[in-house]
Amino acid sequence: MAENQQQHINLLYLNPLTLEASYFLETLEEVNRKNNLQLDPYLTNLLERIVVGIEKYLDKKPTYIIPKAVQPVPNSQPTVTGAGGLTFVPPSELQKIKRTFNCTACTHRIVGTTIAKAVGHLAEQHPNPNPNGTVNGQRPMPTKQERKRVEVEARSKMTIQLPKKVKALATGDITHMFKDKYQVADKLKVMPEYDDIEKDLCKLLTSTFSNESVRIYKFGSRITGIGTCSSDLDVFVDIGNSFHTFEHRASKNTLFRLRILRGLFCASNEWRIINVIEQARVPIIKTCHLASGIECDICLNSLGFCNTNLLKYIFETQPLAQYMCIYLKTWLERCKLTEQISTYSMALMVIYFLQLQQLLPSIELMQHEESLPAKQLVGPWIANFAQKSLSDMGVQQIEVSVPLIKEKVKELFEFYATFNYERYMVCPYFGRKHVAISKILKEMPKRYTKYAYNNPESELQIQKPMVVQDPIQLNHNVTKAVTKYALKTFVDFCAQTAALLATPSPN
Repeated sequence: MAENQQQHINLLYLNPLTLEASYFLETLEEVNRKNNLQLDPYLTNLLERIVVGIEKYLDKKPTYIIPKAVQPVPNSQPTVTGAGGLTFVPPSELQKIKRTFNCTACTHRIVGTTIAKAVGHLAEQHPNPNPNGTVNGQRPMPTKQERKRVEVEARSKMTIQLPKKVKALATGDITHMFKDKYQVADKLKVMPEYDDIEKDLCKLLTSTFSNESVRIYKFGSRITGIGTCSSDLDVFVDIGNSFHTFEHRASKNTLFRLRILRGLFCASNEWRIINVIEQARVPIIKTCHLASGIECDICLNSLGFCNTNLLKYIFETQPLAQYMCIYLKTWLERCKLTEQISTYSMALMVIYFLQLQQLLPSIELMQHEESLPAKQLVGPWIANFAQKSLSDMGVQQIEVSVPLIKEKVKELFEFYATFNYERYMVCPYFGRKHVAISKILKEMPKRYTKYAYNNPESELQIQKPMVVQDPIQLNHNVTKAVTKYALKTFVDFCAQTAALLATPSPN
């Protein structure tokens, strides 16, 4: 009995794959003995196909068989005998069967029985004077532009799948999401800790800037009503009545003051400095107020505060905008797009979308001379606006409901999934459809054209993949950092999310 079992182990079924697998493993072991292993796209594809082929073969659950008797390898046609009419041979018999390689260019001359000999024959007898477009046997280094072009082409062909967390957001019950997030966002608008932060900041600064006035202005997502517990508190520090001063880039004096502030924060026991970002368009100091645990972004530029006032007014007069921004802030975070598309940028895109739906007025109308007799300027920019009711501006306030929010969010995703970013820009200032990028500089108000004429290096950056214009600082494209790939990702995610929201769900 034991003899029969041993006999079975020492026999091989002559499956058509047996020889091929043996040859492949033999070559693979030989290659693995080398130190300098190489891989190219064609080989990668072949290996992947082999793995997939093996998986498919095994998935079909082939019948496992064992031999019943020794079957010698015949000299001519094999005799179909043994288990189920199959042929079995001892493993040593396989060594008698050798591959031979023929060269068609040499009239099918046999050039050897190993891959190495076949390759050697090709190199010696049929050399390629310019293999793979190389010069003197060396491949030329691709230029930076060529590498970028190849990368862009490869990315453009990729299908970017919506992250699972975003799918869950789109298909889940958004009623619970708003119940939690809206309550938190509303609570964060006014907190007693903010008064402590303001008091401690003034105490820290007044001793150093004793000869100048110091005022603190809070702004950002916490104040507008779309913040989360992890949101920073943005703070504008007005030293010496600098509120109305505009700097497209921070001046030496501003950077000097910022460094003084950094020293004060470092020396204080009430604050922990996190980072200083001097190279940003608006330099900031990231610090933590230790008593409250709230992280603060300290800056010396007032326009962020002005933008916050605009968003607060819009959210209070048309609450639908606030709910949509809360949803889209969560969506952006789950899509991991916040590094290139900020919450403020997305809020402007929500405002523009609602303007096209006749649910918000244009910022141009809100800043019209008849509506705004007293203008508050920050440099050349009008920083305030008429805070009239929507009905006074011919706009209807609509009652917010979960189905309405979901429908408007779906429509917004559909809108931006099909938006022509090459030709048009997102422009809350004009608040109308089809604001052409090619014509925008001619349509801008005089305060912009005058500023751009005197500061040509500070024009609105329209030669970008995505243009979303700040409605107050008219020379600022808030999405100028968005790359083509990031825009494609954003568009793909918008389309996929819109499709999910269009699918009927229990909520």
